[in-house]
Amino acid sequence: MAELLANDEFVREDAQRAAMFEARAQELRSAEAPIVNDLRSAGVEVSSVWDLVNSADDYISALPVLIQHLSIRAYPDRVHESLGRALAVRQAQPYWGKLRDLYVAATGAGEAEGLAVALAGSAALENLDGLLELINQHPHGTTQIHLLRSIKRVGGQRGIEFLESLRSDPVFGKEARALLRTRR
Repeated sequence: MAELLANDEFVREDAQRAAMFEARAQELRSAEAPIVNDLRSAGVEVSSVWDLVNSADDYISALPVLIQHLSIRAYPDRVHESLGRALAVRQAQPYWGKLRDLYVAATGAGEAEGLAVALAGSAALENLDGLLELINQHPHGTTQIHLLRSIKRVGGQRGIEFLESLRSDPVFGKEARALLRTRR
């Protein structure tokens, strides 16, 4: 490491990378500022939407705010991804239809990924047909892979049979086989 730090070119390039990273982070903080402000108004204290992702805290009061902002097309892709991932909770099930519609219309890779995670996390038995339909449509490449675990979780025997049908699928086969090997 000392050898690298003695290299002027490495130090200069490292400083440029750090400056670019900080500029991008600031851009994203600015872009999500209206969301953070609305979340705080709803009683959810966060400094970023990402603070909600994988949080053990209950933030049901944040869900309407997250859905509202997810519908706004002006945010950067990474912000849309954070909104989707923050909605990957069972309490977001009442919004499942809206999440599905947004997923089908998604234009960014991060947005599609976040929405797929949200659909998977919020799905209930009543959404099984919708999950199966999304798998069969392939609207966003491999992002639907997130839906497979939910198909198993909510689908019972029908879900297992569907996963069985994917065993040799070139996109979903590996994940389907792995899920079929587990008990839960």
